Amino acid sequence: MSRTHIFPALILILVLASASGCTRRRATAKAAPASAPTLKVSKPAPKPAAKAPAEQPAPDETAKSGQPAVPSLPQFTEVFPPGTPAGPSIRIGLTTAAAELRISCAGDYYLWEKGSEANTQTLQGEVQLRVEQQVEASFNLFRIQVGSFARQELAEEMGKELESRFSVTVRIRKNPATGTHQVRIGEFSSRDEARNLLTTLKDAGFKDAFVVQETVSEGGGGLVVAVRGSQNLYCSSQTGFVFAPASPDKPLTLNGRPYRGVFEVVMNPSWRMTVINQLGIEEYLLGVVPAEISPTQYPEFAALAAQAIAARTYALKNMGRFKSEGYDLSADTRTQVYDGIAAETPATNEAVLKTFGLAIYYRDKLIDAMYTSTCGGRTEDFANVFDAPPVPYLQSVFCAVEGNQENNGNVLEGKHALERILVTDEGRVANRNLELALVLGIVENNPKLSLDFLEGTIQPAEAARWMRNAVKIAQPTRPLEHAVPQEAQTRAGFLHYAATSFFGADEIQRTISPSDAVYYLDNLRDGHEVPEFARPALAYLMQRGLWQPYSDNTVRPKDPMRRLDAIFLLLQWVESAKPEILRRGTFVSLTGFASEENPDPTLSIKWGNRTQEFPLSRQPYLYRLDAGRYTPVDSLKIIGNEKIAFHVNSGGIIDFLEVELNPTGASSDRYSPVATWDVTLSRSAVAEKLRSLSGDIGELRDLRPARIGNSGRVVQIEVIGSKKSVVLNGYRVRNALGLRDTLFTLTRQHNPDGSVASFRFHGRGWGHGVGLCQVGAYGMARAGRSYEEILKTYYQGVEIRRAY
Repeated sequence: MSRTHIFPALILILVLASASGCTRRRATAKAAPASAPTLKVSKPAPKPAAKAPAEQPAPDETAKSGQPAVPSLPQFTEVFPPGTPAGPSIRIGLTTAAAELRISCAGDYYLWEKGSEANTQTLQGEVQLRVEQQVEASFNLFRIQVGSFARQELAEEMGKELESRFSVTVRIRKNPATGTHQVRIGEFSSRDEARNLLTTLKDAGFKDAFVVQETVSEGGGGLVVAVRGSQNLYCSSQTGFVFAPASPDKPLTLNGRPYRGVFEVVMNPSWRMTVINQLGIEEYLLGVVPAEISPTQYPEFAALAAQAIAARTYALKNMGRFKSEGYDLSADTRTQVYDGIAAETPATNEAVLKTFGLAIYYRDKLIDAMYTSTCGGRTEDFANVFDAPPVPYLQSVFCAVEGNQENNGNVLEGKHALERILVTDEGRVANRNLELALVLGIVENNPKLSLDFLEGTIQPAEAARWMRNAVKIAQPTRPLEHAVPQEAQTRAGFLHYAATSFFGADEIQRTISPSDAVYYLDNLRDGHEVPEFARPALAYLMQRGLWQPYSDNTVRPKDPMRRLDAIFLLLQWVESAKPEILRRGTFVSLTGFASEENPDPTLSIKWGNRTQEFPLSRQPYLYRLDAGRYTPVDSLKIIGNEKIAFHVNSGGIIDFLEVELNPTGASSDRYSPVATWDVTLSRSAVAEKLRSLSGDIGELRDLRPARIGNSGRVVQIEVIGSKKSVVLNGYRVRNALGLRDTLFTLTRQHNPDGSVASFRFHGRGWGHGVGLCQVGAYGMARAGRSYEEILKTYYQGVEIRRAY
């Protein structure tokens, strides 16, 4: 049969190869209750399924196998159009260590035992499967249940009383359904024998006692997979079972999670159940692509399509990887993550359908289509990461659009109220705070914020007006506590007035003791010159980092307070009290800026999973943020995913904008949340994590990169011990330490004695760094690259063609 036959053919092949029924075995399982008889072969025949497509083998061909015919099953047509092939059959190991599990279906579904010739059974509802011990024989006995208690200690007290009074065997049994503890006594071969003791008990006052029947097993046997369900369903098998849905729109579920195709449940050498999901590769990919790349976070079709082709190629190349365990691929990160129907989305389904059958080849052979989440700007050679022979198509490449032509039109233009850079007494550039104070209405641009005006001494009326505006924005319920003193024109006087007005005299008094004031001001060269009334306020501002002395460690308390410094501080305090005064997010796109017809361009901004559009002033106050420093700029090029902070005026328009350039530059994977990361590990933690790799090296002293790959990754790292040093593979060290990637720089924190206290890894990327960069594919797709161009960037010298 051609491997392109659709889903029904897969079902029939599996049925013919495995068996078709669940039959009663002479041996039962220990855990089987007496009320659950073995499922008999005379169960009703399965309901007819939909007619098989033309590709299905004819009935006489099926009969030749000597196995009973089982209705074939249609594929799930809500995704695949009728007649669309589902690709070659693939077997996925969903779990390999289950002691118990649940299988269900919203409609009818079929069960048959592997290797048996019994009839296929039709099931409804949920069944439970467990690994149980097979026994050779069982018999019934009768006991008397005297009481039932929620608390075990009460049941044990009654048991001791009964044992003392009647000299009988007492058994405390926990009811698994209700959780109660049942007190039962005696062991009788017949109900009549038990009734004699029951009469005695009732006469003694135990009026609620009654006779119960229990099933007791004797002898021992091997382990079996046991199935239990409604209507006293019970059967067991040493070979396992197969489950298949009867309807195209009602798939099977495993522990509540739905999957396409059929389930095969077998017992593995570890005496646990392995659940194998058999289905077509195209159906399998529907649950792989969204599990490997988020279609919500990275919605570009070309990126999703590139992922679909890479995943399909990987599956085809690695078929049979776990053949000895009965399946092809796992459902976890050992191969490809597969989450079944629950993960499917319309966007990723479209990517699978529109790339149907496409795979990647190098010199007419399927490639090993490795991929990584975030490559950190450049992928690495396969040979360097895995200490293996080179693979020609898995070589280090830059993760960036050639020539950096991405989003060339996104050039912002800004304006400024100040013509030159102004510096505060603290030595910081003041322009940003001054212009933001103007935007927020703390100060007025009348007269114009000229250099002469800002360099002048603040007047009491100005201090009162600006303070009122600042408090109204940051703390609208706080009243101004007192009039502006004449001393507010001096540095010490203004800081006292502003701090008590903005934060409250009570707050300062609660926070700062006289000893605190002495401590902070005695550490200033001229702290003793600060007037007594202002000392607590200055100490409070120093403690909270809201004011700094001059660079020569002086206050100069009697000097005039410049308007420039006063405005700068007020804005700083407003932001400390109300940090949301500027909204924050990441830049997505800019439209309409180049067109004069649109008076207000639109800026698309993302935070979390939400994206919102805001009108943008054609000339906002524009700043670039670099390592905490704000630089006023007239124009700024942005290409996507830059962090931005912005103010929206009363008309809903952005009038103030700050942009932080990408720390990863123009690399296409800059959209990743782990484009950069930091991890700090203590020396003792590193030693423990590397012990199994490094062997007996004595006390760990240090780590040192020994060899750097083409991408900058640490492909070999030297572990230095007190006895000896060893050089280890960087990727293995990364896995042992739990780091995201091997693309990192290493710094150390030292103890007072000079020994290493901890290691700080400042890194980029997530994964092994080989092959397709998933987030980089999204960045390239945003820049207009097709899925073929994306794949041929990351996989060198390949071609893309149909595999089936």
